[in-house]
Amino acid sequence: MKCFFRYIIILAGLLSVILLSAGCHDGQEIKQFSEIGNGLAKGITQLSKEPGISMTGFASNPDKKIFKVRIGIDHTKITSERLKQVIESYLKNAASYTSQPDPEIMLKPYNLQIEEFDKEKNSTSIIAKKSSGSTEIIWKQ
Repeated sequence: MKCFFRYIIILAGLLSVILLSAGCHDGQEIKQFSEIGNGLAKGITQLSKEPGISMTGFASNPDKKIFKVRIGIDHTKITSERLKQVIESYLKNAASYTSQPDPEIMLKPYNLQIEEFDKEKNSTSIIAKKSSGSTEIIWKQ
């Protein structure tokens, strides 16, 4: 009977360690997501200073592991190529606020959407997208 109680105590201890480590892992993921989101939000003012970008916004959803950057674009003042450079610079700047200074590594586990906001039509469209697990941002033409 003594051995039976020992096994139950050992089993309960092992189960506690497993549950605790699983909870810590989820907590670490939430902390990392928040850190990246804060970096992206802090860096968003950099975008609004760029000629040709009329407005900026940022949103995130930890359940979907997605970050969204919304920008208003005046296409007469900024080229598509320059816009890509500005976004890359913004992501590098945002990464500097996190513990992972490489934006590709920082964003790899997450989805990223760059959306254009059309004020006249009051609508948005996705102009660039990066899927979770990938480091490549795919730009729509």
